[in-house]
Amino acid sequence: MKLISVINPSVSLSELSLICQPQDIILLRQDAVYLCLRTDLSWPSQLYALDVDIQVRQIKPLAAVTVISAQRWVELSISAEQNVLWQN
Repeated sequence: MKLISVINPSVSLSELSLICQPQDIILLRQDAVYLCLRTDLSWPSQLYALDVDIQVRQIKPLAAVTVISAQRWVELSISAEQNVLWQN
């Protein structure tokens, strides 16, 4: 499993999908959590979002988004075969 952190809300899903497998996790962080509100996007892997970033921005993510704590993020980072910071 790859853990792919996305921090930019203007991410290119077509480019991102080229490196994603179904077992991978996409973690939305920082301003990328605004993407949790988009119903028009189809994500290539499981979609997670960091709870503190959601709380700071006072948004309510879609039900398809798994909200995780910083502790869970660390656990996923440790268990991932690869950690990727996606900035495109």
